[in-house]
Amino acid sequence: MDKKTFTSAAESLFISQPTLTQNMQRLEAELEVPLLFREGKKISLTVYGESLYQHACLLDRNYQQALLSIDAIKHSHRQQLVIECGHAWSHGVLFHLMKDYVKQYPKIRMVIKNSNTAMGQQRLLKGECDLALGAIPPPEKRIAAIHYVPIFTTRFVLFCSDEHPLAGVQNVTEKQLDKCEWIILKHESENEEFNDPLLCPISPEKVRFDVSSVSNAITLAKQTQCILALPVHLEAEARHRGLVRLNTVNAIPSFYTGIMYIDDVLKYEHKKMFIDTIISAKKTVDDHDVI
Repeated sequence: MDKKTFTSAAESLFISQPTLTQNMQRLEAELEVPLLFREGKKISLTVYGESLYQHACLLDRNYQQALLSIDAIKHSHRQQLVIECGHAWSHGVLFHLMKDYVKQYPKIRMVIKNSNTAMGQQRLLKGECDLALGAIPPPEKRIAAIHYVPIFTTRFVLFCSDEHPLAGVQNVTEKQLDKCEWIILKHESENEEFNDPLLCPISPEKVRFDVSSVSNAITLAKQTQCILALPVHLEAEARHRGLVRLNTVNAIPSFYTGIMYIDDVLKYEHKKMFIDTIISAKKTVDDHDVI
């Protein structure tokens, strides 16, 4: 559910708010279950609503995939592979792993977009991408229709300029970090308030810069007195450009990152082969890529 109020949802559907409210009430009466929690003007999904929403997304996904297939036949378009991935992939191992695949499928048009895990899963359900590469959520937060394959483990590392007061300090504490300003690396369409469970808690008041480019984030960290968190795969690039790694008292936990997909992509040879290429990386990822 992309909208959080009836008003914004009605506007996106080009109908009036009362009409949408009445339609939802009729649907709930027909199903004999509540689909929404209503808290003032805000709405959220009940467990019944979440289940219905996921099934509706799958239906829409199948429809969108059918339209794409028909369009490709009509216009002899290149076959396409759409991938959503996090910064640890797009600035890390992805292009190395793709090298042989690109040679094997020279006519495939590849579209690579940056997103976080939550966005990637929703776009999978909606048919807006074929595959998602990112942090694997814990079992209790996984979506039944999506397959999750861990590939390697990684974690965030904190960096600052060599002129930062904490540069060179051994065993930086959370109290010291709480006093610092931060640069947050987000994805271009990520509008929610930053709250990454894989990183240490960061107060919104301490976020000075929101950026969606790794290169820009590193430049800002070099030129300001701000802390920057990056996936450990980007440590070499950060150090090369003059940043210093912080040594913290409390280690930032590692987490699995991998590939997510829905069964229907297995119908397409070029999509299935890309999945196989990524999964085979579990055996070939270098030691420095596994944390």
